[in-house]
Amino acid sequence: MTQVQAIFKQTWTYKLLKRFNSEFIDWFDTLGHVGKVFLQSIKYILKKDINIKEFFEQSARFGIEALPMTLVMVAITGMIISLQIASEMAKQGAENYVGALIGLAIVRELGPIMGCFSVIAFVGSSMAAEIGTMKVTEQIDAMKVLKIDPIEYLIVPRFLAGAFTMPFVIILANIVGIFGGFITAKTTAEINTLVFIDSVWMGLSIKDVWVSVLKAFIFGGLISLMCTAIGYRTEGGAIDVGKATTKAVVWSFVSMVIADYILSLMFFE
Repeated sequence: MTQVQAIFKQTWTYKLLKRFNSEFIDWFDTLGHVGKVFLQSIKYILKKDINIKEFFEQSARFGIEALPMTLVMVAITGMIISLQIASEMAKQGAENYVGALIGLAIVRELGPIMGCFSVIAFVGSSMAAEIGTMKVTEQIDAMKVLKIDPIEYLIVPRFLAGAFTMPFVIILANIVGIFGGFITAKTTAEINTLVFIDSVWMGLSIKDVWVSVLKAFIFGGLISLMCTAIGYRTEGGAIDVGKATTKAVVWSFVSMVIADYILSLMFFE
């Protein structure tokens, strides 16, 4: 029996099952850690123990440093959508609906999603690496010795900054994305300016705008929470900081897509 077990442990099936089991445990472990950090952050927020200076500094990272990249990403997305549909719809005599379709696609989904993707790549990864480096260089341990809670000082301001700044960023990104779609529709299909604007105005509703803002609020909080919580858990050295950063980015992407599906199911089913 022992010999059979030894042979089985050399097979790819055993290695695959072992890897799957390890990843499964790590998934729940990470989820529990993020949930714990979230509850601790909410406790500090309710007690109003917020580092205002750090909050504004982190808000600048989301709202100023990441803004150009976010606007470019969403603008190009709007242009690509328009490039795909404007000419074909104009051929079918449906140019009156081009603006509405582009506006709905950008405001409901692609604005928040593509905008937050760029923020994850630009801001989220840097936050995870920053906190991970502080952890492996024992700076966080030094904070604890000085009786400063790292979650209160490092994570809460970033969490709030992401949640409260992203709606403003995404509103601007939506506008730029629709404008990018208009420019492409104008140049490729010669869509009339007033027709396009009227189509966008008639196609969008207040509900679409508010859901887009709500998505941005939730996505911003998720990005900050995932990246800071996973970075805070880093152990080891420089290689582990890189692994933690990659893990934080992946978790941010996955959690945001899942949240997007749930919100879309709630409001647009």
